[in-house]
Amino acid sequence: MQRVTEHVDTNYLELAPPRPTPPGLLMNLCSDYLLDRPFRTFFSPLTIACLIALIVLYFLHASPLLRAIPGIIILVQIGLAARRIWRRVRDDLALLTNGLIIRAHVLRLRPHRSPSGAIEGALLDCAIPVAPRRTYMGSIWLADGAEAQRLAQQGRVSVLCLPRTPGTWRVLEDVQSDIRYDRMGPMQAIPSDA
Repeated sequence: MQRVTEHVDTNYLELAPPRPTPPGLLMNLCSDYLLDRPFRTFFSPLTIACLIALIVLYFLHASPLLRAIPGIIILVQIGLAARRIWRRVRDDLALLTNGLIIRAHVLRLRPHRSPSGAIEGALLDCAIPVAPRRTYMGSIWLADGAEAQRLAQQGRVSVLCLPRTPGTWRVLEDVQSDIRYDRMGPMQAIPSDA
């Protein structure tokens, strides 16, 4: 999936929020999430099982009421997947139109090591000061351990975030590895072990 900031140029992010919504941005964001993993997004094991059950019930000439049960489950599963996609698109759209560019502090690097001891990936814990007395903490997973170490040594990371919506943020640094964002909340103490 593309990074959300690849849909706009750097001059757009320098505008004061709320920024105007570029034409076609909503469709681009929707297509990013739809084409990311379309089969996994809409066809969970439950959906596939219900689809098979629906076909079997159709060939067995079961009553329409009995055939409606797997059909309703399929529609609910597809609706839930569409809702998850819409929430991600809504967050990305809010980030681009109302997000602030802030320097987050890298608190800690939690590496994931291979059996040989090499760093395969790492979690970076970041503190994001969004207001004078409001700081959020979030973690990002970087697939490349070397880039995670580079960002940890750098100490600060430029991020785009929403100050009133904890968990909605994206790294603006030039990072080549895959990044996975976790929802974050109010600042909490990081355990000293690990």
